[in-house]
Amino acid sequence: MINDNIKQVIDGGYCIGCGACAALPNSLFVMEINQYGQLMAVDRGDLSNETFSTNLDVICPFSNKAPDENTIARALFGGVIPYDEYAGYYQDIYAGYVIEDDYRKNGSSGGSVSWLAAELIQLGLVDGIIHVKSLENNPSRLFGYAISTSVEQARQGAKSKYYPIEMSEVIKLVREQPGRYAFVGLPCFVKAARLLTRNDPVLAERIVFFIGLVCGHLKSTKFAEMLAWQCGIAPEKLDYIDFRVKLPEYPANKYGIRVRSGSVDYSMTQPVDNLFGSSWGLGFFRYKACDYCDDVVAETADVTIGDAWLSRYIKDSAGTNLIIVRNPILSEVIGDAVRTSRLKLDELSVSDVYHSQAGGFRHRRDGLGYRLYLADSEHIWRPTKRVQPHDGKRFGRRWRQKQRLRVQMAEQSHLAFHEAAIQGDFDVFKRQMQPLLDAYLKVARPTLGQRISYVLKKLKLRP
Repeated sequence: MINDNIKQVIDGGYCIGCGACAALPNSLFVMEINQYGQLMAVDRGDLSNETFSTNLDVICPFSNKAPDENTIARALFGGVIPYDEYAGYYQDIYAGYVIEDDYRKNGSSGGSVSWLAAELIQLGLVDGIIHVKSLENNPSRLFGYAISTSVEQARQGAKSKYYPIEMSEVIKLVREQPGRYAFVGLPCFVKAARLLTRNDPVLAERIVFFIGLVCGHLKSTKFAEMLAWQCGIAPEKLDYIDFRVKLPEYPANKYGIRVRSGSVDYSMTQPVDNLFGSSWGLGFFRYKACDYCDDVVAETADVTIGDAWLSRYIKDSAGTNLIIVRNPILSEVIGDAVRTSRLKLDELSVSDVYHSQAGGFRHRRDGLGYRLYLADSEHIWRPTKRVQPHDGKRFGRRWRQKQRLRVQMAEQSHLAFHEAAIQGDFDVFKRQMQPLLDAYLKVARPTLGQRISYVLKKLKLRP
């Protein structure tokens, strides 16, 4: 029976909502937002019907029958450039920002993603950029994929969007519109797009560059609504949100937000950390699929861009990008911009990649191994990953409890916010989440021994 594995992905709750399956010609899938604000693939036909010959199992990024990130990346970059278990293949590694124009000012970080998108168009290397932009006149979705064909349009895709999106409609447009395109996306979306090109000669010819984004996890629409609600805008009234407003008096990892509803336009002048549930480490409104992903830095992309969360850069509120280059053409494009003083970039070591995203790597490597073990212990189907299952005993009881609470908080946040929205009372959400949050903060708090060790290390009394 064909497509049995993708049914396991969907039935198990591992769909990330990327839309790759719905992008296929005559697909039996459509993408819909569920009651919890998550985009999901919905089957509108019979996947077991042999007349539907397309094997979706090799398209889905969470299918066990699709090649993993190592296999895809090795075919693209293997034998040419070095490999690291965290950074993936790499040719150049930088930290820095855009000097020219106001790319940095208008970006979430150093402005490098929108700059590179615009530069590829300017140089004639692509005819269009496939990226996420604000959607107008669509009250159910604030953001979605679109194609930009000019520098001005490409720049409109700046800023991070912590929001569910899907690619099916834009991929259909690429099939209809000949040209060369660059695809911008999260690691699993880049992987899905790569899988599409491996199985579709037209897409393989037209999507010529892949720009990956460093990813913590994907949020449901309710994350945006939760933030806006605390700023005085009810969930159903939210028209616009900017998730990353730079605050000059704070370090780069302390940023505000801007929300709008009709004529009401509110910008926070304090870090978003002050809002309940906003901390990224808590994982509120995280997709289940994100807990079963081991790719932090989009290892299948030609270039990966994210935040350089390193101590020497965080103090600069204007923002600094981490850039991992794998494609020789993009290496030359970026190198030329450095030589002409349009980009300010410092060379980094491969170890800097890990330290820049250490929390994400710990969650998606050590933490993932334990989650795989828990699923296997309960005989629950889950995707096969590059990480091996482990019982977590070497990390201690508190660590294992913390991992379980992270999963519980993510799951409960969807249910609790749904109930709060029905009752029109944000406190319903807080009351349901607070016990889990208190338990998590208790086990996440460093022990006395850990605090002493940290202080001694800071005083350089220990190596």
